[in-house]
Amino acid sequence: MASPELTTARPRVWEWLLAALVVGLAGFLAYPWGASLITGLILGRPDRGVLTNLLATGAALAAAGATVAARPRLRTWRWPIGLAALAIFTIANVVVVAVSAAETAARIPAAVLYVAGSLVVVWALLLLLWPLPWWKRLAVLAGSGALFAAFLALIRIDGLSGDAQVVFGWRRDPLPAALPATVAGAGAVAPTLEPGPNDFAGYLGPARDGRLTGPELDADWENHPPREVWRRAIGDGWGGFAVVGDAAITQEQRGDREVVVCYDLATGAERWIHSAAVRFDSSYGGPGPRATPTVTGGRVYTMGATGRLSCLAADGAVVWEVDTVAGAIVPPPPVAGAEAAVEAEPASDGELLAHGMAGSPLVVDDRVYVSPSGRDGRSLAAYDAATGRELFRAGSERASYSSPMLRPVAAEASLLVFNGAGLAAHDPADGTVRWSFPWANDASNNCAQPLVVDNHRVLLSTGYGTGSVFLDVSRADGAWQVQELWRTRDFKSKFATPVLLGECVYGLDDGILACLDLATGKRRWKKGRYGHGQVLLVGSMLLVQTEAGPVVLVEPRPDGPIEHGRIDALADKTWNTLTLAGDRLLVRNAVEAACYELPLVSPPAGSP
Repeated sequence: MASPELTTARPRVWEWLLAALVVGLAGFLAYPWGASLITGLILGRPDRGVLTNLLATGAALAAAGATVAARPRLRTWRWPIGLAALAIFTIANVVVVAVSAAETAARIPAAVLYVAGSLVVVWALLLLLWPLPWWKRLAVLAGSGALFAAFLALIRIDGLSGDAQVVFGWRRDPLPAALPATVAGAGAVAPTLEPGPNDFAGYLGPARDGRLTGPELDADWENHPPREVWRRAIGDGWGGFAVVGDAAITQEQRGDREVVVCYDLATGAERWIHSAAVRFDSSYGGPGPRATPTVTGGRVYTMGATGRLSCLAADGAVVWEVDTVAGAIVPPPPVAGAEAAVEAEPASDGELLAHGMAGSPLVVDDRVYVSPSGRDGRSLAAYDAATGRELFRAGSERASYSSPMLRPVAAEASLLVFNGAGLAAHDPADGTVRWSFPWANDASNNCAQPLVVDNHRVLLSTGYGTGSVFLDVSRADGAWQVQELWRTRDFKSKFATPVLLGECVYGLDDGILACLDLATGKRRWKKGRYGHGQVLLVGSMLLVQTEAGPVVLVEPRPDGPIEHGRIDALADKTWNTLTLAGDRLLVRNAVEAACYELPLVSPPAGSP
């Protein structure tokens, strides 16, 4: 009589289901394993939720494998079950890498080492399924583990791309050298910050809409290519340059110091550096400030990543500084003979946005408007431009990553703030919310500026699968009315602010250049994979800062784009906005900055 342990009877239905569970769990294990590993390498520690999922799935797989090994009928099926589990785990890992890895030179070797080395996980859990000598089992375990050790030793994870894909790099590639937080030498002549005709004094240009009426660019880059004027290393940061006169000013992270640096527009030399003992580091976005300086009235206004609002003189000296996130509201001084002032509202509890404070300061009529955030949910604050005294806080929603802008809507000057929950229009005098419209995504991340088409129509666009909505705003008998004209998911601006030319809206729809018919909301075309970069409309031409670094000159037409040329301006991940001052194009990312002289049809105003 045959031993029950050696029976060749076919498994029962529930035993087939148990075998399928082993294979299925092995395939599912690939995702929590990969997510825990990648998140841990980015954060410096495993994500608690993903790690729990990994451990639970691994325990379930081990228990199911042990049960299969213990069942007499299934013992003869251990080899195919184990091999199927390994195959499914391998396939699932390949899919995880293909979906989650950005296009970089290190992607293929990283994928090979990662997938082959990861087999150590499922092999260790399924050892009971193979009646092999222990030395053979351990040999396979050691070989797979060695490949995974090679992955960790050779491959570096440099954060995420705009599509939240993992950016792999080689550990042998040197990291940018640390830059000093002070200017070498002394006696540098400070700029006067006198305004000129070619200034680009703040975020996205004069109207904060990414559009310049001039100068007229020469589109023949083949015969008249842009000329590189200077190039230099720069500190971490995701803002752009503000240019006034011969000064180009931006914000950076240099070690444990958050700095504002004034460069000479002509040479790229450092003129002065303002330094503060502040460091912000987003695990997914990287370290450094996010905002662009605003230069007006001979002063420089900056918002740091932790909410530090600074006013600097033309030589970089501090005029005043306030903490917009944790600082308390300071009530105005009492008027003689008046009743005691009402106690000020409590400050926010110092809760920062996940990726840092990114809204650039807006300076209008001796006031500085910013978009702080915190547990109190206040999304707009106003400060006296001369003294830094807080005037008011307003809004009921948390701020997001756009910047306040002042535009007339329905014949009323309105402060527009694109919050995490949608658009709010405030009275500039006291911050009262006049009207609002909800337009958000699952992440509550709104980055692009509202596109004010005319006196009463506004376009909102956001990413993460939400899209765009076109609004008509009116006021009758003192009551505000907001009517939705159309909405579409065919135009999703995640980082870049869309621009208007004629009757069409142009912008990056999830990293692909697209054209939207303003009247109908229908997409006319979508072509040109530039990644999550930025755009700047100059006259009738579009400068596209690609996420990979190059800058492309595109002629946007309703029937399709015409690419006239490109320059390899930068060579790393670039989310920063473009700056064009006359014929000088300034580009930067978290590694380097460069200045190009662009060919023009006619010389810029004010040039010799």
